[in-house]
Amino acid sequence: MVSRSEHGVAAPLIADKSFTVVDQERFAAASGDRNPIHMDVVAARRTLAGQPVVHGIHALLWSLDGLYQQVPDLPAVASISVRFEKMIYLGVRTSAVLVDRSRDGIRLDVLSEGRTAVTVRLVFGHPVPSPETCDRGEAFQPREPISLTFDDMVDYQGCAPFFSPAEAVVRLFPYAARALGGERIAGLACSSFIVGMICPGRHSMYRSLKFATTSPANADGNRLHFSVTHADPRFRLVRLAITGAGWHGSLDAHALPPPTSQPTMDEIATKVVGDEFRGTSALVIGGTRGLGELIGKILAVGGADLTLTYSVGEADAHGVQAQIAGHGGRCEIMRYDVRAAADGQLQSLERMPDQIYYMATPQIFRQSRSLFQQKYLDEFLAFYVSGFYDLHAALRQKYGTDFSMFYPSSIYVDTRPRDMTEYAMAKAAGELLCADMQAFERSGRIVMRRLPRLPTDQTASLVEERMADPIDLMVAIIREIQAGQVATRATSTT
Repeated sequence: MVSRSEHGVAAPLIADKSFTVVDQERFAAASGDRNPIHMDVVAARRTLAGQPVVHGIHALLWSLDGLYQQVPDLPAVASISVRFEKMIYLGVRTSAVLVDRSRDGIRLDVLSEGRTAVTVRLVFGHPVPSPETCDRGEAFQPREPISLTFDDMVDYQGCAPFFSPAEAVVRLFPYAARALGGERIAGLACSSFIVGMICPGRHSMYRSLKFATTSPANADGNRLHFSVTHADPRFRLVRLAITGAGWHGSLDAHALPPPTSQPTMDEIATKVVGDEFRGTSALVIGGTRGLGELIGKILAVGGADLTLTYSVGEADAHGVQAQIAGHGGRCEIMRYDVRAAADGQLQSLERMPDQIYYMATPQIFRQSRSLFQQKYLDEFLAFYVSGFYDLHAALRQKYGTDFSMFYPSSIYVDTRPRDMTEYAMAKAAGELLCADMQAFERSGRIVMRRLPRLPTDQTASLVEERMADPIDLMVAIIREIQAGQVATRATSTT
């Protein structure tokens, strides 16, 4: 069989699958890499990935296993070079293809939805003698990822014993182990453990590796020695020298920014005038992180009675509720899924809201081979159009039209980066819906604003960017809605 590379070139298909939660658990159990970006749905949504992703080394070992199953008589390997180009998400069709084969070596690509996610280059030759190593630093075997600052990583060093016996990894990748040696396969898995659990640790992303094979493979015992040899704060990049388990070389990893923290209640209090929102009953859909969390805090500081909703992050919801309560605010939380019927979910709403802030969103930034993916548009429409309209209709049915509703659109409707087509289309449709609801229905008051890029988990990046002050912007919008609410009520009573 053949597949096509990202550039449309036909290449022999080596292996093909969709990774599952079970696959993740098996690799984590063998390697010890249980970083939340791979294993925790709730925590992963607050990372650059947005949802759990496959371990890069898992994808590498799977592709090597497929290669040696298909072509078992390849020459010995002198070195391996790997780059992890794109994230691989669970449930997505993933293929390993043989891009090039010569007397000198082989190139493999791992494709995710047709785009190159991993590039692998094997150079044929003989291993070099194992270098002498000395134990510097402590031996690390953490059960939870270590949290390091970038400064902590400078000159960081130690060794990582295999989390489990090499045979545990060999059972997962028997063909690769037969060709390269069980210690080397377990050593590659151990490098994932170093990146995901030790350094950079909790907030990390494996970027690349360049390893030469050494002999004997078991000269150092079942462990890898590591030391940080370079740290570049501009790109939050660290380089680690690696020795052991039949390998000698280096790997690069990014220290990802930690989840974005919204301003504290005390910070917000400096921008809000007394109890300026007292008497308001507000409902914030998607109010436990990002701009929804910020809006809720602003309203609470200003004295509003507040209900925040969450979809999956119940712990986050309780955390925001505790912050608000600690500042003397009043806040209820409830679970709400914009993809489900609104009327039944609103039964648990304890009071009629007069202001509703619709901040629900799926993962915004996607990686896609093609300009347009129907499944992405369908998901965005479910959140930004259908979910909004269904909620509005249910509120109107239950409480009448004496409320104001905020719809956040985006400047990306006009200026779109790559891979934002479906998002912008859905937001544009939401704008049109808001306009027609105001023009043709008795729909209460709908305020729509195009927001710039603001600091949230969804907009975090490796390179720090300057963004607008989110407090000033959202306080101004809330005051506009509050003023309109007051004016509407004054008009209705005269």
